[in-house]
Amino acid sequence: MATSKAIWQLEDLTSPNEARRTPAIVARNIPHVTDANARQNLNIYLRRTETFSHLAGKPFTKLPHPQNRESLPVWHVHIHGGAWRDPLLRSSSIEAHAPIVFAEEKLSIEGIVSIDYTLSPFPSHPSLPYDPVKGDQDDPSRNATHPMHVSDILHAFHFLRSAGLDDDSYMLTGHSAGACLAFQAILLPPQHWSNDVGRPPTPAALIGLNGLYDLPNLVYDLGTSHDHLAGAHWWTASPARLHPKQLQERMQRQEISKVVLIDQSAEDQLVPMNQADKMESVLKQVDGLLVVRGHRCKGAHAAPWEEAHIV
Repeated sequence: MATSKAIWQLEDLTSPNEARRTPAIVARNIPHVTDANARQNLNIYLRRTETFSHLAGKPFTKLPHPQNRESLPVWHVHIHGGAWRDPLLRSSSIEAHAPIVFAEEKLSIEGIVSIDYTLSPFPSHPSLPYDPVKGDQDDPSRNATHPMHVSDILHAFHFLRSAGLDDDSYMLTGHSAGACLAFQAILLPPQHWSNDVGRPPTPAALIGLNGLYDLPNLVYDLGTSHDHLAGAHWWTASPARLHPKQLQERMQRQEISKVVLIDQSAEDQLVPMNQADKMESVLKQVDGLLVVRGHRCKGAHAAPWEEAHIV
């Protein structure tokens, strides 16, 4: 288990959809691998209740155990997007969502875990360009190549399992490229990514929001804006290119969620609707898997996390 110096802190969180500030208990920048770079970490946000208040000021050692809510998932784990390379998105991008969850007493979710991961270079980023080929100062947190992104996610889940995250205790969401990473981590075994960590705990539900699932098709549809996804290896990395038989076998071993929800905004200016259509079509061929098509994603591509519409 990676060593952490993170301390549980009392904080008041804000959201564009909540006028009042919401009290929470937060542990930030918890490394999920040994010798972590600046992005290989995660944040944890807890409801500020009597159950958790005693944690304030103490170091993070493991996930606290919320009171059982009729066996419903008590954790929400999230993976942010950003086309695998946007330095402006990180684990803190989930914060506008937390007050919405914590303000709703009927929800079973007691805590939110937001995972960050190593990014790829982004030479043309408007404010924080990074191009090591042209001699930019080396930044290990922005030097990822496939499959390092999903490897970081798998190591994060390995860390979370060791910290107390169990099968069926959480729902997993991913937005945009984060949806791709979530589906890659859960639908395929770690060995597919040449990774020797154990499989992630099985989520009670797997949820993709404005997600990227068929990467070769995305390059074809969107042209030069996604040229960095044109490599041949993206065929085998695309969740929507999986054979249903592969998923059926893992379903029978209870290694993937029994419920998958796919939601895609019709107003998304970056991701075409056929990305969700293709993923839904593959999953519906798996016996025993409940596939739900959501209709709550509205507005522009980033709206689910910017406007706190993730739940």
